[in-house]
This record gives sequence, C-alpha cells and structure tokens, in this order.
Amino acid sequence: MKNILLSLISLFWSYSLLYATNPIISPTFQDVLKEIIGDQEYIFDDKNIIVKVPSFADNPVQVPIFVDAKKIKDAKRMILFADLNPITRIVDMDLTNLLPLISLNIRVAQETPLRALVLDSKGVWHIGSKNIKSFGGGCSVASVASSDTNFDKLLGKGKISYYKNDDTYRIKTSIFHPMETGLVFGNSEFYINKVVLKAEEKILASIKTYSPISENPRFIFETKEASKEYELEFYDIDGNQFLLDTK
Repeated sequence: MKNILLSLISLFWSYSLLYATNPIISPTFQDVLKEIIGDQEYIFDDKNIIVKVPSFADNPVQVPIFVDAKKIKDAKRMILFADLNPITRIVDMDLTNLLPLISLNIRVAQETPLRALVLDSKGVWHIGSKNIKSFGGGCSVASVASSDTNFDKLLGKGKISYYKNDDTYRIKTSIFHPMETGLVFGNSEFYINKVVLKAEEKILASIKTYSPISENPRFIFETKEASKEYELEFYDIDGNQFLLDTK
C-alpha cells in the first residue's frame, strides 16, 4: 500500500511539473508532441521563440501567424502544429540555410494552441506557444479557389519577391492553390506538400507543408544566403510542380 501511495504521489508531481511548465494546457498536446519528436528532449521556451497570432481570429480559414526564433543560434529544424486541429501539422522546415522565421496563414477548426518546435544544435527541441482564439470551423470549409471558373488557368500562378533586411534576405511569395484538406464531403485532399527554395540552382531548404495552410498560400522566409536570383519550387500531392523565381 505504501509503495502504491508513493507511486501515485510521484505521478502527481510529474504531471504537476509538466503542467506548470506548459504555458497552454490542451488534452492532445502530449500525444501530438510524442508523435512528432518521440522521446527526444524538449523545453518550453517562449523567451527565445516569438509566436504572433491575432487577438481573435474572426476568419478561421485565414488566420495569419508569424514565428521568429532567430535568438536560437544554429537552429536545425522548425515544425509548427496546432494542438486541436484535426490535421495538426502545418510546416516542417529544414533550416540548413534558412533562419527559423516564417509567416503564413492557416485554418483552425476551433480555438487551439499553436506550437513552434525548434531544434537547436545540441539536439534539444525548444517549444514556443500561443493560443489562437476563434469560433473555428475553418478546416471543414471548401476552398473558394476550387470553385473559380478560371481554376485551371490560375492553378500555380503566383508572385515572388525579396528584400534585404539588415544582414539577411526576406523572401515573400504567394501562389494560387486550393489547399483542400479532404475534410469536406465530396472534396478530395489537394494541397501543396513540399516547397524547395533555391538560390541560383543551389538548394537552400526543403520544406514540408500540410493542408491546414490556407488556400492561395502566402509565405515569408528568411536566409543569410545572398543571391541575384531566388527560386521556389512547389509540389502538390497530385504530382503538379510549379516554379516561381525573382529574375
């Protein structure tokens, strides 16, 4: 009986410590985190990871988010996910030649914590968190782009530009694509699942993208790699490939 009591006390303190350090508690966080990083070491780090979201997401199909983790030097990888979305993952970024910064719009199914996981050079994941308040419903709404009468002509059309930001280069891009989640009856999954960034044919990064990203995606990336020409290759799950460049 004594051993059982000690075990329960130990378990209680373990959970208390976990919940005390997690700034936003959700019922799915631990399961999602384990699925993504397994048993790797992690810490909560809102000091070095800035996550910005609207005070209230009035439009749940277009929620602007911004993550800046540049205080974590030599970061190796960044993953974004939303705890309570039916499809949790948003992006998975290789940071070999990219900085841990991104801006984009996402869908939310309900009010949910947004997490930014950043892997440092010592193999420790840093977790930044912010709560997105919203009435939700954004993941189960059909894309407006799919119903556009010029859909075939517009698919893959986009813009790309860049500008110098102190000693770095910010690359802004947008592309016409429905980014269907497959959660709407009668609408199959159809979304961009990979983005490759190049600088004069040199691959800077390969980025996995997922269907919770809003239709007609807009991205901002940042790199220290100077180039006269940046290229972005977009690939979707139907095998389409689209190219945008700054030349």
